[in-house]
Amino acid sequence: MPANELLSRLAAAPGVYRGRGDGPESGPFVARMAVTSAVHGRALILDYEATSDRDGLQHVEHTVLVVGEGGRPELHVACLKLPGVVRFAQTAPNQFTAYEGPMVARITLTVPQPGAVSYGWWWSRDEAEPREQFRAEMRRSG
Repeated sequence: MPANELLSRLAAAPGVYRGRGDGPESGPFVARMAVTSAVHGRALILDYEATSDRDGLQHVEHTVLVVGEGGRPELHVACLKLPGVVRFAQTAPNQFTAYEGPMVARITLTVPQPGAVSYGWWWSRDEAEPREQFRAEMRRSG
């Protein structure tokens, strides 16, 4: 996917996305992501949250998606599970990796079709290769 295609596809369909997710770390949950264009579409704000009946609010995240200085998309992520804002650079199509902190973490972000978003987090608590801990499949609802 060309560097700006992910940004362009999401910028073309701002709004609220809702759906369900699951994973070994989270268990089943309900996901919501608000996609807002900023700076005339040069940046996107992704406000994501996951909730479940068992745990209530599980995850809250505020992310900025931009094309970085090197021409590759970057996610700048702030959430309670990270030490401040962490930069995830695109390392493969739809895959963003951060090398900061005690472990390698990855985020997958795809737009499989217009009006749909898939969002997942990967990591490992040991020295092993990261594995998917949760993923949400969402559709635009407004």
